[in-house]
Amino acid sequence: MSQQALIEKLAKANRDVKRLCEFFAARKGWQAAPDAGDAARSLADAASTMDEHLKALISSSGMQPSQPDYPEVALFPVGTFDRGRLQRFASFLRDLDTWFAAQTWAGVSSEDVGEFQKMEAYLACIIELIEAGPTIEDPATVAVSEADGATQVTVPGDAPGKAIPEGAPLQLVLDDTNEQPMIQEFQGIKELTAECQQAVDDFLAAWDLDYSYIKRKKLLERLLRWITSAPEGHVLVMKMKTAEEPFEPYPSYVSREVLAGNPPQQNPW
Repeated sequence: MSQQALIEKLAKANRDVKRLCEFFAARKGWQAAPDAGDAARSLADAASTMDEHLKALISSSGMQPSQPDYPEVALFPVGTFDRGRLQRFASFLRDLDTWFAAQTWAGVSSEDVGEFQKMEAYLACIIELIEAGPTIEDPATVAVSEADGATQVTVPGDAPGKAIPEGAPLQLVLDDTNEQPMIQEFQGIKELTAECQQAVDDFLAAWDLDYSYIKRKKLLERLLRWITSAPEGHVLVMKMKTAEEPFEPYPSYVSREVLAGNPPQQNPW
């Protein structure tokens, strides 16, 4: 992809994130529906993860992130967010984050970095608006939970950290195919293949994560369940919650289109 085409896709992505920010700004004070709390946390986690990645990208360019950007929009009457819409928003941001991570941004101009700053400011605004919802728990106190086929792991923002370990991969794709199976069955029992388990172990080791036997066993059991439950056209991808310690892996579903290098095609509205 040419640099000009990449920048055009970046501008389009920025407009989509701005539109999402305007959506929440116009519904400031809305609550999540009774069955949508986990979807709201999933969305907050997806936005926070992409925000962290953008901050790291901006800092590596010698620039500083901007303040949250609150768009001026007319407020809607008080209402509730439904689970399905919040889930679509979370999937959209996870796909967009995956596309960003797959691009080569070296040598971007200061104008392009400005686009990153705008998007990061919109995301910061989205995060604050979501977390202000009365029915949404404070992400800094939420324990590991399961939602939308992914573990939602939240790390306090003031935790001590260090740079990403050199050579650590940004993500691990766990796609169960005939050519490279992730799952095998023996005497009626399904389990992860040795190759899949080794890939997971290598990913954790690259991030300097040393799991106990029990913790690793539980992670592999969850991965088995999530791989077999992947929606059509999607695969399981493991990433890290933040660009600083304490590192914690979290799996989520990503569309094959995005993994192929294409930005999300469908807006989540």
